[in-house]
Amino acid sequence: IDTTLETVFHNLLEGAILVTLVLWLFLGNFRSAGIVAVIIPLALMATFIGLRIRGIPANLLSLGAMDFGIIVDGAVIVMENIFRHLSEAQTHDKEHVRSTVLEATAEVGRPTIFSMVIIIMANIPIFTLQRHEGRIFAPMAYTIVSALIGSLVFSITLVPLLAFWMLRKGVPEKEIGRA
Repeated sequence: IDTTLETVFHNLLEGAILVTLVLWLFLGNFRSAGIVAVIIPLALMATFIGLRIRGIPANLLSLGAMDFGIIVDGAVIVMENIFRHLSEAQTHDKEHVRSTVLEATAEVGRPTIFSMVIIIMANIPIFTLQRHEGRIFAPMAYTIVSALIGSLVFSITLVPLLAFWMLRKGVPEKEIGRA
């Protein structure tokens, strides 16, 4: 059990570090990448809460379904739109930054929610499996659904708050990939 848990947590840590590096490369801003990376441990917390509520043990089968790319997807969408709006902003006073962050979040809020709900709904057939198949695959589905629900809640609430606090001094006005 100890070896399995060590393997799971080692792989989760490696995945989180790799996703953070990729986010930094693609977002081009360390603070933005950090804001999105905060979603990873919080989504893991939501996963453990969801598994605990269902009475499912956190093991290699249940946690093997963790996909950090899907988990941070909503946060990336929200953060990128906030970053773009802030880079286009003419002023950086506190009230203007707050309204810009709220406007940018509202602009992509519904599409973000719908994209996550679609992924969650794609897992519904797995919950109907019976016998051995149900015992093998249901914990993975609960893991994914718990992580996505947690990620969605934090993407719509925490990401804008952190963006307001960490990016209110302004962001670079250059576009990534532009010479």
